[in-house]
Amino acid sequence: MPAKWRTKSGCLTCRTRRKKCDEESGTCRACRRNLLTCIWPLTGAVNIDPRAIAKNTTGIDIAAHCLTTFQNRSQESLFTYFASSVLPQLLIPGTPRASRDDLLSMGIASPPLLNSLLACAALFQSGTEESRMRDALKYYSNALGMTRSMIENSTLEGTEDWLLVATLAMCIFERAQPGPSCGAGSHLLGASRIMAMKMERAAEFEQDEGATRGMTCSASLIYHASTTTLLSPAALSIADTVCWDQVQEYLETTQQSPLAMPPALCRIMLEISHLANRIPLGYDDRLLVCSLRLELSAWLIPQSGADGENAAPGTDIQKAAELYALTADILLMKISQPDVGAGDSRIQQRVKQILSNLKSDMQGIFWNQHYSWPFTILACTVQRESEIIFLLGRLQRMWECSHWGDIKRTIHLLASIYRRRKASGQFNYSTRSKSENTVEPFDLLLRPEGILSLITT
Repeated sequence: MPAKWRTKSGCLTCRTRRKKCDEESGTCRACRRNLLTCIWPLTGAVNIDPRAIAKNTTGIDIAAHCLTTFQNRSQESLFTYFASSVLPQLLIPGTPRASRDDLLSMGIASPPLLNSLLACAALFQSGTEESRMRDALKYYSNALGMTRSMIENSTLEGTEDWLLVATLAMCIFERAQPGPSCGAGSHLLGASRIMAMKMERAAEFEQDEGATRGMTCSASLIYHASTTTLLSPAALSIADTVCWDQVQEYLETTQQSPLAMPPALCRIMLEISHLANRIPLGYDDRLLVCSLRLELSAWLIPQSGADGENAAPGTDIQKAAELYALTADILLMKISQPDVGAGDSRIQQRVKQILSNLKSDMQGIFWNQHYSWPFTILACTVQRESEIIFLLGRLQRMWECSHWGDIKRTIHLLASIYRRRKASGQFNYSTRSKSENTVEPFDLLLRPEGILSLITT
């Protein structure tokens, strides 16, 4: 066997499996043979000294989490599963490999972050393996316990990159867990405070690697903050702890994001969600509505590839952005005119456009876990029974494919709206008279607690 197979500087996949690696560029022989994703660390990350890490992380035994060792084979398997199956679901196609490898290298080097990643991996597996839910909760609890212990022992500065990433990973865990409520807001609040402190020490992002990581974390924070507001109102409080203009500085160099939505659009969605909780609007709020409508108009222009099947990779993201922009525009109309009903012609024009896009989706662009936010707004505006049944069918398919908790909660929301509207005769075709005491779901969009109450009824 060639001597270089004995090295400890091979791909991360081989090292986490404790297998020898031939270090062949691109995809090593062992990964090709076993049909695994070949993952390589960033340049310079290979020679991380576990003893140096342990020195900087008081009170936690790092030896079991060094680059070449896991506590047991179950951890090995979960980490490989996270790298090969979970991470690709969370990132868009075309995300630079350096960003992905940076996350994985950081996870191996930091026990709290590693446990949060393993928790996400076990949770995703729990959709097909019920026993994995216990593992998911164990790793989640470990991540929280380790972080809390470090805080109590004053061994954290609060601006560590791994801490920010771990907090965002726990936000993902909360969004993915299938319980009746989403606790992502508390983690987003924590992540926003970490980000605020990092803003005060912006020099940490001066190097290229730090700037890339800062951009990725900023994009993740603003994406989760904007898309959890309807199902996790606690996320609304983060506006007071983050200077979004400064966060936006990291995102101005690109319209792309390693997540589902362009950060600039997420910023608009977040502003709109905050306005929904400030009814009646003041003078400054009305000026903001006008400004947001102008910004949003740029995203409402249909985007399509020029050559069909050979369209650029960004085309799917542009189509998804249009879906988000259309539903954001519906919510903005409701905010600016609280008395407008879901049956208003302008609202229904948007609904018709959205449904047309969804029904023409033959290649599965809108068939994953990223669409709870627009589907929640859409569920409150459709007028026909056939339309809400179509949305329920689409969401059920998403759940079967992803087992993403936000999707399940959105299914419960739609099912509750469907039952209430059917019972009260609120569908257009119904000959029954509508109850004067029935609150329309569209009105509940301005009251987040109203939307949440529908999920548990």
